[in-house]
Amino acid sequence: MLKQDILKRLEKIQEIRANKLGYESPEDTTRKNEQALYEKGISIILPSYKGEKTILKCLESLVNQTLDASLFEVILIINGEKDHTEEIVTNFINERDIQNIKVVVLEEAGASIARNKGIKLASRQYCTFIDDDDYVSDNYLEEMYKLANQNTVVISQIYNVEENGNIQSSNVINRQILKSFVSNQTPYEKLHTVLTINACKLIPTMYVQKYQYDESLKSGEDIVFFTELVVKDDLNYVVVPYTKKAVYYRTLRDNSISRQAMTFDFNVNQRVAVISRLNELLESDEITPTKEDFVKRKINAQGSFIQKYYEEHKDEYQTIINEISSKKLIYFPYNLLNEDKVEQLVISYCFPPYNDTAGNVMAKRMRESGMVSDVVYNMMDKVRKTNLSLNQMVDDLINVRLPINSQTSFSHWEHIKKFVDLGMEDIDELVEKNGVHKQVFSRAMWAASHFLAFEYKRKYPETKWIAEFSDPLLYDIEAKKRHVDITDQSYLKNLEEMVKKTGLPFPNDNNLFFWCEYLPFLFADELIFTNQNQYQYMMDVFPIEGIKDFVKDKVTIEPHPTLPERYYYIEDYEYPLLSDNHVNVAYFGNFYSKRNLNDLFEGLKFAKDEVKDRVLIHVFTAKPAELEAQLKDDPLEDNIIVNGFVDFHKFLNLCTKFDCLVVNDSTTKDNKPINPYLPSKLSDYKGSGSDIWGIFEEGSILSQSKDVTYLSPLNDAKAAAMTFEKMVEKKFPTNQQ
Repeated sequence: MLKQDILKRLEKIQEIRANKLGYESPEDTTRKNEQALYEKGISIILPSYKGEKTILKCLESLVNQTLDASLFEVILIINGEKDHTEEIVTNFINERDIQNIKVVVLEEAGASIARNKGIKLASRQYCTFIDDDDYVSDNYLEEMYKLANQNTVVISQIYNVEENGNIQSSNVINRQILKSFVSNQTPYEKLHTVLTINACKLIPTMYVQKYQYDESLKSGEDIVFFTELVVKDDLNYVVVPYTKKAVYYRTLRDNSISRQAMTFDFNVNQRVAVISRLNELLESDEITPTKEDFVKRKINAQGSFIQKYYEEHKDEYQTIINEISSKKLIYFPYNLLNEDKVEQLVISYCFPPYNDTAGNVMAKRMRESGMVSDVVYNMMDKVRKTNLSLNQMVDDLINVRLPINSQTSFSHWEHIKKFVDLGMEDIDELVEKNGVHKQVFSRAMWAASHFLAFEYKRKYPETKWIAEFSDPLLYDIEAKKRHVDITDQSYLKNLEEMVKKTGLPFPNDNNLFFWCEYLPFLFADELIFTNQNQYQYMMDVFPIEGIKDFVKDKVTIEPHPTLPERYYYIEDYEYPLLSDNHVNVAYFGNFYSKRNLNDLFEGLKFAKDEVKDRVLIHVFTAKPAELEAQLKDDPLEDNIIVNGFVDFHKFLNLCTKFDCLVVNDSTTKDNKPINPYLPSKLSDYKGSGSDIWGIFEEGSILSQSKDVTYLSPLNDAKAAAMTFEKMVEKKFPTNQQ
C-alpha cells in the first residue's frame, strides 16, 4: 500500500517527467543523452468508487494477462465514500504477492478526479483506462501493445455485458469498430463513437498527460477529454485485428449515460455544459474542416438528449432555449428543437457566419421578429471572412440552414442564376418534407436574394413575400446607373408573361438591377425601406410611370434593428487606450470620397487648445496603415489612435466603453435630389448607452434623428469644434477643470 510520502514522491517524479517532455516533440520518448522519459509498457488507470462487488473480477482479468507483468502497472484509485474495496484489494495483493498494483486512496469522490490522479502518476509509455466493474480478455494488453506506437492510438473490440451476465458482441460501438476494417472513411468518421469513450483504447502517455478530465462536469467528461485529444493532436488510429479477439467487456449500468432517467438537469443542464466545452474546441488553432465536423457530430449527439427531453416537455421550450443561449455557443443544432416552430423562409445572400454588414442586419432583423426560420444563403468563403461567434445573434431562431455553393457575385448574372437554381432545388426538398412556408423574407443589397425569393413566390404563390431594400440598387451612391445584362432570354420571356398580368408595362430592359427592384415592386406582398428618403428616392428615379401608386399600400418604413442589450456583452473586449483624462471619441468604419473623417480632424484642429488637449479620437478601420501614413507629422497625430478592424461582437462591446460614437452621412447633394442613406451603424450605437454624434447632410434622415446626442453639419469645422467643446464641458465641467 502506498504511504503518503511515497505518493508525493511519485507525483514529483511525474512533474519532472512532464517538464522534461515539454509536449513539444512527442514523436520520441527519449532524447539524446537522456534517460527514457517513461518506462516501457502500459499504465492501467483504474478508478473505483464503492467497487467492493465488482473489483475482484476486474483485477483477476488483469492478473491473468498474457503480457508479462513487468510490462504493465495498475494504478488503482479508490475514491469517495468508503466501503470494503480497500480491504478486498489489499488481501488480493497480499495473497497473490502482486508487485505491479499501486493503490491510491482519495477522500473526494468523482471518476474525473480519480482519473486525473491516475494520469499524473502514470509512468509507462502507454495508458489505458478500465472501470472497476468492467474487465478485459486475457490477451487484451498483449495485442494492444504489439501495435503500440508513440503517435498511435490502438483500439480493441468492446462487448457489452448485461446485468444477467449475457454478453453482446454485436452492439452499436463494436459494429462501428468492425466496420472500420472495410471502410475507406477517415478515423474521425468511421470510429467517431469509440474515439471519445474511456474504454478499449491504448494511448501514448505523453498525449494523455497533456489534458485533464473536467472535474466540474457531472457527466460526459470522457467525451470532452478525448475530443480535445483528437482535435489537438494528429494521431494515427489502428484497430486490433478482429481475429485476435482482444476485447474490453463493458458492464451496462443503470446510471450509464444512455440509460439515465430523463430529467432537466441530466438531459439539458448537463448536456449543455458538455456542449459548451466542445464549443471551445471549434475555436482552437488546431481545428480543421474534418475535425470541425467531428466536434459538431459530438455536439449533435449531446443535443439529441435535449431533443428527447423537449419532445416530452414541449411547454418548457423557452426554458430550454434560455439555458442553451446562456452559454453563448457558437454552434448548437437548434433544428432538433425548432422543426415544428418554423414561421418563415429567410433568403439572405450574405448571412452569418460570413462577416458582412448586410448579413448582420438580416440577423438582427430576425432577432427583432423573434420568428423561427429556415435560412438560405451563399457560401462566401473566398470573399468574406467567417466569424462563428456571429451565429450567436440568431442561431436559436434557425431550424435549417441551406448554404448554397455558388460562386459569389454582386452583379454577374450567370452566378446569380446558379444561386437561384441551386437554392430552389434545396428549398423544394425542404418544402416537400415540411410544407410550404407561410412567408418568405428577402433582403437585398446583394441582388441575388430578391431573384431567389421571386422564384419561390412564383412557384408557391400562396406564400407571403416580404422584400427589404438595404439601399437603392438601380443607382449607386454617385447616381450612376448600374447595368449588367440578364443573358438568359427564356428567363426574360417568362418575366414578360408574368408582368403583363399585373397591368404594368414590360419594358425592353434586360438590366438585372432594374429587375431586382421591379420584381419585388410588382410581386412582393410587403416592401420594407429603411427610411422615408430611401423610399421616396427609389420611387422618384424608377423608370416606370405609376409604380409609386402601385406599391404605396404595401410599403413599410423600418429602420435598421437594434440588438438587445445582452449582445453588447457577449464578449468583453479589453481596450487599454481609453483615458479617464480625455473625452474618448470613436469612429468605426472605412473612409472614402463620399464619407470621410474630415469633420473630426478639421474640427479638432479648429478647437481651442484646452479642448484639443482633452480629446482623443479612436479610429477603427480595415486599412489602418493608410490612415497612419496620412497622419505622419500631422499636428493631430498624438490625438488620434488608429486601430484595425474588430469583429462584430468586439465592436458592440467597444461601443459601450466610449464617451461618444461618431456616425456620418455620405455626401449626396452633388448628384442626388435627396439623401436616401441611413448608416446602419446608428442602430448599433443606439443600444450601447454611449453618446452619439451625427455629422449630417442637410435634409438627411440622420439630420432628423432623435437618437443622437450631438448634431453638426457636414463640412463645417466650426460646428465640429463646438461639438468637441460640448463633449469636454459635459465630461469635465468648467469648475472641475
